[in-house]
Amino acid sequence: MQYRLLSALPLLVLTSGCAARRVPVQATVVDLSPKFLSFYDSAVAGQLDAEARWSLWKTRYGFAAVPPTPFGDSLARRLLDSAWTRYPDALPRIRTGAAALGISPERELHRVVGLLGCGSETKVKVVVFVGGFEENAFAYSSADGTPTIALPLEAGDASRSLLHELTHAVHRSSGCADIKSGYGQSLAELVLSEGVAMRVVERLLPGHGASYYTNAAPGWLDSATARRAAILRGVREHLTESGGAIAQKFTFGGGTTGLPREAYYAGWEIIGALLRGGMSLRDIATTRPDGIADLVLRGIQELEPESAR
Repeated sequence: MQYRLLSALPLLVLTSGCAARRVPVQATVVDLSPKFLSFYDSAVAGQLDAEARWSLWKTRYGFAAVPPTPFGDSLARRLLDSAWTRYPDALPRIRTGAAALGISPERELHRVVGLLGCGSETKVKVVVFVGGFEENAFAYSSADGTPTIALPLEAGDASRSLLHELTHAVHRSSGCADIKSGYGQSLAELVLSEGVAMRVVERLLPGHGASYYTNAAPGWLDSATARRAAILRGVREHLTESGGAIAQKFTFGGGTTGLPREAYYAGWEIIGALLRGGMSLRDIATTRPDGIADLVLRGIQELEPESAR
């Protein structure tokens, strides 16, 4: 659903205001809040029930942070239903639109490129949308191949989410790893990409705990840490597998231990181990696709002695 809206929308180019740019990066913004408000105001005025509201959402808006699968459709419906009573309190922010984020995507893109030391010609599209208060930003390629970041407006830490997803865009660019983005990437690519993004945020927004950088629900990180050996073993067993089913299993699903988001935990730990072992973020981010599985395996192997201590 989330991919069908973009091609017809106007683009607004944001500039950093710098007199001279050291890298020719560019961020453009597409604001979907007016489309959401068209749906929301009509649904409220018509006093629609949940079924009619869902039907109108699909025709007037139809954008959610869900995978492009039947499972994603059902998840979008659940998000809308659970968020419905929370939207009134968020309306002032939603009606302000993209300006309510209070940050410059282009300036943040410069920071990511500078830290990774690659992707200096990255151009991205930032889609500001209204989600279901799940704070789930995500990245993908639009129909014309432009790296695209979808950033929720209604709640959450915009700086953290934006930096995380900008890192994905830069990392996947031809100037870095040149990973083919999409829901069909291998588990190794997923794990490495998420780990790099979390560690970049850690560098650019220092001073927080690990739960902040992993964007974890209360108790999730402790649960994952207690299962670290099992999670890493499961990742190792499925490392080269790809496709929607494997991505769903290790993100929205229960992985191999029954815990959601195992790919994120594995990425956080594996990239951390590689950095402690002497690699730089640039070293990791410029690893080409055919070397990613071996690098992730190396990180797992570096963690195994730690688990034994």
